[in-house]
Amino acid sequence: MNGWLDVGALLKVLVFGIMAGAGLPALFALGVRTQAVGAGAVGGQHLAGDRKPVLTAVAYLCFALVATAVVAGVLFVARDFIGHHTGWYILGAEEK
Repeated sequence: MNGWLDVGALLKVLVFGIMAGAGLPALFALGVRTQAVGAGAVGGQHLAGDRKPVLTAVAYLCFALVATAVVAGVLFVARDFIGHHTGWYILGAEEK
């Protein structure tokens, strides 16, 4: 670390930004593709008898992970507001 730049903090922000900025949309896209294959749609063709319930479950797991990350992000941003109005100090919020 020098006086102008904290390289450790910069790397942490960079890694988190890449994970959230590219990882969540990629996980959502993987869920959409897995759901399509699980429903029997491959290459634009819908094959009614070729369903794969395990892939559909994996797709829902991907969607649940993305939704959980979004809700956690919103709660993290609003943690002080929530703590002030409800008295529940969550995710590291401190009483003021």
